[in-house]
This record gives sequence, C-alpha cells and structure tokens, in this order.
Amino acid sequence: MGARVVTAAVRISLAIALLALAGCAAPVVEPAATARHVPSNVAYGNDGARMHLFIFDPNEPRSLADRKAIARRTIALEPSCAWVDAPDDVLIEATNSQGARFIETMLVAPLRCSRA
Repeated sequence: MGARVVTAAVRISLAIALLALAGCAAPVVEPAATARHVPSNVAYGNDGARMHLFIFDPNEPRSLADRKAIARRTIALEPSCAWVDAPDDVLIEATNSQGARFIETMLVAPLRCSRA
C-alpha cells in the first residue's frame, strides 16, 4: 500500500509541475491571424514613436498576449516600422480608452515608422 501512495504522490507532483510549466508557454496564436494598424497623432516617448491602433477580427476576442504576438508578427513583416517595447499597463490603458466593447479586439501600441 505504501508504494501506491508514493506512486500517486509522484503523479500528482508531475501533474502540478506540468500545469506550472504550461503557464510559462508562449501564447498560442494561429499563424494566419493578422491585424491592420493605423497611426495616431499621440507620441510615445521622445524618439519618434507614435501610438498605433491595431484592429483584429471583431468576431474573435483575443487575450492581450495573443494580440501583442499577432501585432509584433505583423510589424516584423513591415520594413518601415519597428515595434517599441512598452509596459503592458500602457498598452492596456491606451486600448481601454477606445471603449469597453473593443478591449479584446483592438490593441493600441507604440511603433516607430519611417515614411519610406
């Protein structure tokens, strides 16, 4: 009976460890997901960055992590723009300013873009 208790304890420990590791994984985003973005006239910092509004499929609410991942992937394909790191609190506050109904389908984030 002692061996069964040890085996059960090991299984429970492994399950807890797997759950903990799952929380560290990168967000799961389908590769085909894209976003469109438009610049605003709101500056971010002193190095020429401007806040941009990213618009996602309104029929599919997404977490902040997923929206950031899609936006970063979209910007990586645009040679004239670069992602500017900003704290999540800044992104959340700027996105919330667009209205509660858009919180999970839009993202406001800073970019540095050239006119080329």
